[in-house]
Amino acid sequence: MDNEIIDIFNDQHEYIGQATKKEAHENGWWHRVFTCIVINSEKKTMVLQKKAPERYSFQRPDYLDIAVGGHYQMGEKIEDGIREIKEELGIDVSFERLIPLGVRQTVASITPNYINKEFQHIFLLVENRLLFEYPLRSFEVNGLVELPIEKGIQLLLGKSNQLKGSGIFQKQRKIVEVELTRSDFVPSYLKTDQFMLRIFIVAHRYLKGEDLSLLFW
Repeated sequence: MDNEIIDIFNDQHEYIGQATKKEAHENGWWHRVFTCIVINSEKKTMVLQKKAPERYSFQRPDYLDIAVGGHYQMGEKIEDGIREIKEELGIDVSFERLIPLGVRQTVASITPNYINKEFQHIFLLVENRLLFEYPLRSFEVNGLVELPIEKGIQLLLGKSNQLKGSGIFQKQRKIVEVELTRSDFVPSYLKTDQFMLRIFIVAHRYLKGEDLSLLFW
């Protein structure tokens, strides 16, 4: 909710005070967000969410977004961001299960009155349940989509034009086939540092057993 109080920071990630989420976005003040990438290591897939469009103060299609993401509330510690997984996916996960991937400092001007200046604390969760095993009760989430990681990389690199995956949605509680293109993803995640492509590559590296400790966002 826009009236929630959050901590705000300067560009060096030093705490400077508090504000509502609405004020932080309107004024372009730095704040922290929790981001969790979810993969199924058995199926070699990534789970993404379609957030409910009406959750925003501006018109936003239900783009494919990171599985879990949300603002840290006032006074919360980094590990407290785990509540977002429960809120958005409906599952209980301990913070110890998360693989930390570092902090991404990012800026995106969505509209003249909605500016994201975020310290994005990023984690990876390996969760091998099936799509229909996610409760999907949150009013924030419109549905979940599962995509093969290697084919996702090919799509995001522009080496293919379309990608088939599976989805489950609030109004249709059964798994359905979906066909996607690059235009289905959050546009800002396809530009500049190509964040969406990079998280798919990180997931691919994890599945290959590579060291993720030296990531740079």
